[in-house]
Amino acid sequence: MKFSWGHGAILILGLFLTGMITLLVICLSHDVNLVTPDYYPKGIEYQQQINRINRTNNLSKEIVFSQDNDNIYLKFPSQDSLNIAKGKILLFYPRSFRFDKEYTISLNDSLGQLISKDSIMKGRCIIKVNWKIDTMDYYQEETLMLR
Repeated sequence: MKFSWGHGAILILGLFLTGMITLLVICLSHDVNLVTPDYYPKGIEYQQQINRINRTNNLSKEIVFSQDNDNIYLKFPSQDSLNIAKGKILLFYPRSFRFDKEYTISLNDSLGQLISKDSIMKGRCIIKVNWKIDTMDYYQEETLMLR
């Protein structure tokens, strides 16, 4: 049997279809991570976030973030810390929401929050703090390289 242009066309078409199916399988098996699982509802509520940030910028002092080998420290300003009703601290990892950790604010006697590094990932982390003083909500974030 002689190899003709028809055989070549079928061979090219077969290789093309095999390549496209392989590409489809690779794309469907790739894990697509949004910033957070509820990304779209949070985007709609973003004006409230802008208001929290503006209120935080109007405070006389901000939260001070620091770390050592074992812990992350958050030091709240003294005049505002006495009135904190509740709040959350989110350790946000840009690479995947699966690594994120959330903590409830519970200040010690020196008006600070201590977070142990035992159960958290090393690397770039954005610490997002949402808290409430009286009836007003505030928000501050800081990027840290956890080591």
